[in-house]
Amino acid sequence: MRLLDYLTGLVSLLALPFIAWWSVNQSPQSAVRLEARLEARALQSLKSAGIDWANVTLDGQTAILTGGAPSGDAAEAAARTVLRSSGKGGVLFGGISQVENHAHTAEPVRPYVWTAEKMPDGKLVLSGHVPSKAQRADLMLEAGAVSRGPAEDRMVVAAGAPDGNWQGIAKLAISQLAELEAGSAVFENTVLTVRGQSMDDALRAEITGAVGAVAAPFKGVALIRGVPLWSASLAGGELVLAGAVPGEADRQALLEIVRRGFEGEVRDEMVVANTAAGGWIGGAKAGLTHLAAFRSGTLAFDPAINGFTFEGEASASTLQFLSEDMTGAAGSWRVVIAAEAAADGGSAASGPADETPGGTCTEGMNQMLESAAVGFEPGRATFRRDDAEALDRFAGIARLCSADTPLQLDVSADALAQARAAALADYLERAGAARPRLAAIAYGPSEGGRAMDTEAAARSERPVEFTVREWSGQ
Repeated sequence: MRLLDYLTGLVSLLALPFIAWWSVNQSPQSAVRLEARLEARALQSLKSAGIDWANVTLDGQTAILTGGAPSGDAAEAAARTVLRSSGKGGVLFGGISQVENHAHTAEPVRPYVWTAEKMPDGKLVLSGHVPSKAQRADLMLEAGAVSRGPAEDRMVVAAGAPDGNWQGIAKLAISQLAELEAGSAVFENTVLTVRGQSMDDALRAEITGAVGAVAAPFKGVALIRGVPLWSASLAGGELVLAGAVPGEADRQALLEIVRRGFEGEVRDEMVVANTAAGGWIGGAKAGLTHLAAFRSGTLAFDPAINGFTFEGEASASTLQFLSEDMTGAAGSWRVVIAAEAAADGGSAASGPADETPGGTCTEGMNQMLESAAVGFEPGRATFRRDDAEALDRFAGIARLCSADTPLQLDVSADALAQARAAALADYLERAGAARPRLAAIAYGPSEGGRAMDTEAAARSERPVEFTVREWSGQ
């Protein structure tokens, strides 16, 4: 009997290494199987949350998160999802005890463009860039809820969405677009443009008001065509004036402006008629002066949407001077300039848009500024009109720069210099380049208390009041 006890003890002793090995590697609670189970649950939680950019591996009960996140917030959200994927976590509860977040922010897409299109059959097609799979799914739910037809998803997840309520603006675009028979909404960086057609004045006014009221940093533009009170259309070398004007003198004045500044054929389809809208002829005159320099386009005055709209294609300098002149000429009527800046400057006379004086594109821009090829009116933050061709070349160089690297304007504390830098940033954004960042620095004498329209400001003119450079983001 004692011999049997000895043998049993010996067998048990010899079996201990095997039992230990089995417990670690083969049992349901083994470290290897625990890692596999935790990893599978973490991956499933990421998938369920719509986080398709992330990957996770396990080292014991420590999760290692990797991948290119659309944003820093997205990386943090993914880490929280992984940590909670197997319950409370920790050694005692058998879940994930910690997450090592090695995710990096993916390269931002520029420009960041999302599009919604309403087809005549009622179908909604969503395409372009979206910040996350969860937002992608939410936008499709919105489209399905408001569309009178099916919704199609052509969106791709990408980094680079601007800060702010991007998703809310996109959902607004879908809801407004659904009210139209057909149309489109393009959300490029921070600007939403909704286009469509409706003969219902109340609906056009409603959509225009809703889109135009989006909060900063976003901007909304609605171009909902109906039957405008008055319009001017340029296409194929012909300019057509149509609609109602208050009097014969106004009709003749508009025709004279066109015949003086436009070399092509002019067709007059205007009629004289009394209307409830008033005080708009000054804006029409100012707009026609610049429309004659467009490649093609339309100027419309529509009281239902409370003002003037410009569409088409023109040089960047033409759009700049149009904006300046319409600010005062339109009176209380709103002005929407949705025309695009021509990539080559808009006219053969302006020269190649990508002509760089030398060195890098930022060096080329600074050379043009230093040589005063692009300058301002004395004591003011408005560009010289004689510099139109140079302005177009400058915009072309800026588009090449900002396609790869963000730009920054280093500005002194001088009030005039800062106003001019802001004007230059506005111009470059209108010309199709990414808006430069403005950075106040300490160089040059400060004249912050000096008014911009005084003789003192005119005497203090300097060839360069700010410097363009590439912005590293640091």
